[in-house]
Amino acid sequence: MKKLLIAVLFTLSTAFAYSQFSFTYNGREYHVLKTSKFKDVAGKEYDYKGMQLYMMGGEHEILPANPKDASKGFLMSPISKEEQLKRVMGAPKPAETKFFKTGKKFDSFSAYDMNGNLVDSKELKGKVMVINFWFTTCPPCKQERPYLNKIVDDYKADSNVVFIAIALDRKQQLEPFLKENDFKYNVIPDGKKITDSYDVSSFPTQVIVSKEGKIAFHTVGYYNVTDYWMRKTIDELKGK
Repeated sequence: MKKLLIAVLFTLSTAFAYSQFSFTYNGREYHVLKTSKFKDVAGKEYDYKGMQLYMMGGEHEILPANPKDASKGFLMSPISKEEQLKRVMGAPKPAETKFFKTGKKFDSFSAYDMNGNLVDSKELKGKVMVINFWFTTCPPCKQERPYLNKIVDDYKADSNVVFIAIALDRKQQLEPFLKENDFKYNVIPDGKKITDSYDVSSFPTQVIVSKEGKIAFHTVGYYNVTDYWMRKTIDELKGK
């Protein structure tokens, strides 16, 4: 896995992609540095990378811990569901990957899942396929899992939407991992060959394939607008 690139997940602003960014609060400008310290509302401390992962769902915003003293660091403060939706709808669609092309045919694959059942994408034509490329030691993959599980729960009554997670790890590694870490996608182990066939090299990568077998959505990573656009794409492909 030496060549694997773990995608850095961003939060409410694409500025988080850089080593520092600024924001204005009550008319004063604050500079967030890679060396800054962060706390959640429970008082737990995080470094810059931890802050990025914590903020990825778009459920929090950055505020100064002490508005009069920027050296005191920053607070990751919850925001309302209404405000989350407002921000997401005003944000651009997630950037597309370099591995897939929207509107193009999705090349088929077949493999056995963790239960030994054959998964053949050709036989899934007529269904919406939601695919995730991941591996167990990828921090962003771990952070996104609860959000992905919520999406699965919301569509579990619809047999025309299937969720497939192609893991790079061997089955023997995945078995104990999945016992401790619930993942509601249908997990395919030993997926490196499949992953390589699409030239996927950044993780996690999300792909949604239409009933006609064409790529409708694809992006690397998971951040505050990913959930919205995944659901929007699924609903459009379902014909809602």
